[in-house]
Amino acid sequence: MERDSLAYKIRRKIQVLASKIMPDAVMSKFYFKIVLGKKMNLDNPQTFNEKLQWLKLNYLPKNPLVVQCADKFKVREYIKQKGFEEKLVPLLGDWDSAGKIDWSKLPKKFVLKCNHGCAYNILCADKDSFDKENAVRQLNTWMKEDFGAFNIERHYSKIIPHITCEEYLGDNITDYKYFCFNGEPKFIYVSTDLVHDRQAQIGFFYLDGSKMPLKRDDYTDIPSVDLPSFFNEMTNMAKILSQDFPFVRVDFFIANNRFYFAELTFTPSACMMPFNPDKYDLEWGQMIDLSRIKK
Repeated sequence: MERDSLAYKIRRKIQVLASKIMPDAVMSKFYFKIVLGKKMNLDNPQTFNEKLQWLKLNYLPKNPLVVQCADKFKVREYIKQKGFEEKLVPLLGDWDSAGKIDWSKLPKKFVLKCNHGCAYNILCADKDSFDKENAVRQLNTWMKEDFGAFNIERHYSKIIPHITCEEYLGDNITDYKYFCFNGEPKFIYVSTDLVHDRQAQIGFFYLDGSKMPLKRDDYTDIPSVDLPSFFNEMTNMAKILSQDFPFVRVDFFIANNRFYFAELTFTPSACMMPFNPDKYDLEWGQMIDLSRIKK
């Protein structure tokens, strides 16, 4: 995987160093230009990515509820408060350090996660052959990282690192991600072949299941989708969970013929999501109202 390569690790270290030297807005504009090839307008943001960048710099780190809900452990309490405890992936354990994990109490299959970033996941499909020492080393590395420094997502920096162990949902998981604007789910993207939060195939769809004329060139496109029987229930849950935020992406796992809450994402693709065609960046941006926040 890319994150195991030397080049990836060096880039991460440079990003952290730069985040300590340069102002956040400067670094955000620099990354924006490198990734999307565009100049970012923070004084008068118009596009989806620009407005999320503005929120990322001026609003998200200052909002305690955002910080809680970006925390993959503490968000569980928010989900319970909203009345959806039964939709949480069953929790098998949680610890503040990898050295405290009692492996004897874990089942044959499980998933280890760190709560303070993205792609901090370790899947165990067979505990008998699982490399526990390597898992501990990896968890210790992640626990020391400030994920928020990598792409200037400072709400992650405010999360106290923690380790959770969740039930293994299986080898065939589909991801439904709802893009919610001012408490209203508008679009979804569906991803398959879900491994460590990296999807091999994705497709954008309207809420009636019809295909959007939008794709991402960095993934294989899914041409169609059969909405599950519980789609309306899932959509209603996304609506309720997104009510407190100007924008949030509400993510669900589908496995074993049911759905589970996955996470709340406030800065998808670190606010540098490529659009093809590009016009959707502006169209989606028009659905985010910053006027109340700026006041």
